Amino acid sequence: MHDFELTEQQLANPAVDLVIGGVDYYAEVRINGRAVIDCDGSERTYRKEVRAHLQEGPNRIEILFLEFDEDDLLVDMDKAPTCSLVQEKTRTDERMGVWQMPYLQFIPHVRLEHVAMEQIWHHGGGCEFKVDLYYQTFRAGLVSASVKFNGMTYFLPIDVRAKQASALFQIEAPKYANPEAPNKDDLYNLVVELDGQEQEFDVALSEQLCVTHIAL
Repeated sequence: MHDFELTEQQLANPAVDLVIGGVDYYAEVRINGRAVIDCDGSERTYRKEVRAHLQEGPNRIEILFLEFDEDDLLVDMDKAPTCSLVQEKTRTDERMGVWQMPYLQFIPHVRLEHVAMEQIWHHGGGCEFKVDLYYQTFRAGLVSASVKFNGMTYFLPIDVRAKQASALFQIEAPKYANPEAPNKDDLYNLVVELDGQEQEFDVALSEQLCVTHIAL
């Protein structure tokens, strides 16, 4: 249980997400007495819109560790789809506890919903790596996203009337990774930042999972 205070200025943001990770045991997360997230081991990091449950002044977050009972979960047990190019992070700690600091993500304009990736191999060598950002706009404004990959950074202006933006990287001599036992030296680091939010991935390119592009 943890008590914290919020100001009127913080609550002026149109969206506020609770971000919690490092919970590898069944748990229920409550904000001001109302259940908002079930931690069931299906995700490394849980994110939930909690703006409606917050108030100016004192607030309380509670994390209750539970014996597993599928009937009590707030969400179904279907595993969320994952990108086959992304290497999963190892579990933080399977002991009962919270092994990362939960935090509130205040979103002034745009929420980064998720990131999709595609590798496009060229006939004759080399490839392109495409990154698609999917977002939700809450308030108009001048917003841009940064996408960092393989030593390059693209800055993408965000069209608040749209829901997607893309970056395309050229790779002249791609590194292949063994998906069963990847070497960290063969992985690419991808970092996406948008409106104060950041997502980071370890990417493993593979010849077996490819789209071949042949220029006409």
